[in-house]
Amino acid sequence: MDNFNLLDYQALPKEQKRRFLDNLYQFLLENNYTAVDYQKLKIQSTAPICPRCKSENVIKAGVRDGKQMYKCKDCGRQYRETARTFVYRMRKADKMLDYLKCMLEGKSLRACASEVGISLRTSFNWRHKILAAIKSLQGGISFSGIVEADELLMKYSEKGPNTEAEKNTKKQRKRNIPK
Repeated sequence: MDNFNLLDYQALPKEQKRRFLDNLYQFLLENNYTAVDYQKLKIQSTAPICPRCKSENVIKAGVRDGKQMYKCKDCGRQYRETARTFVYRMRKADKMLDYLKCMLEGKSLRACASEVGISLRTSFNWRHKILAAIKSLQGGISFSGIVEADELLMKYSEKGPNTEAEKNTKKQRKRNIPK
């Protein structure tokens, strides 16, 4: 990281820039940076793309609430640097990496929420954002050669009906009606 040269980086093709950013993300995780820091670095290092028309013809349009705004010259849309990312509109994004760690350890929603210091509702919403982001990434993944995969088991609970075995084991009570 000490020998980083911006001119060499700018000369790289887009695919190599993406790989570099992935390595940088691993570095950020190891040094306890937040997900927002990563998103800012990613936007600064690659040309911002309009989320609506996918154009690179974009200009800076000021700063709002400490976040860089952009405006597309083609379609006129204004958007923030975190648009179409899972940290968009996130209030406590600095706690996201801690939450990811809890989630990958297989902890429940309540356990993740209490450990990170967020509400149960926020924990639920974050888990869905993360799973949706992972699902959107899965479309472009292709494997070749020998691939070994392991499963991740998560508890599944269906509120309400008991199983047939539990229903049969319960004692039936009759009301004691005097004759």
